[in-house]
Amino acid sequence: MDDKKLNPLRLVLLTALIGYFAFLFTRPQPEEPLATQVPAPAPATTPASTCLGQITQVAQGANEIRLTITGSAERILVYTDQGNITASTWETGSAGEYRIRTPGPATAVQLDDCPVLNLR
Repeated sequence: MDDKKLNPLRLVLLTALIGYFAFLFTRPQPEEPLATQVPAPAPATTPASTCLGQITQVAQGANEIRLTITGSAERILVYTDQGNITASTWETGSAGEYRIRTPGPATAVQLDDCPVLNLR
C-alpha cells in the first residue's frame, strides 16, 4: 500500500488511543470509606448511663467489620492495631446493619459511650 493512504489512518488511530487514555485518567475516582481515622483514647470499660444502643451481631473480615445494632447510636468506634476509626451511623448503614471499612482486623468496637466489646 501507499504510505500516503496510511497517514490519515495512523492519525485516526493515534487520536483514538490518546482520547481513550485521556478518558481513563480524567474520570472522577469514587470516594473510598465514609469512616475517618482519628486518634482516640484507650477504650473505656465502665458502662455509662447514656448507652442507648447494643451490638447484637459482629462479622469481621480482613478489611471491614459488619455490625447489627439494636437501639440507637450516633457513632461507632472501631479499634484496630493500625489506628482507631470513628464512623457515623448515618453514613455507614441503616436499619440496624452497619458496615465499616478498616485498615486491618478490628480488636474492639464501641457505640457512643457504651462499654467496649473486645473482639480478641
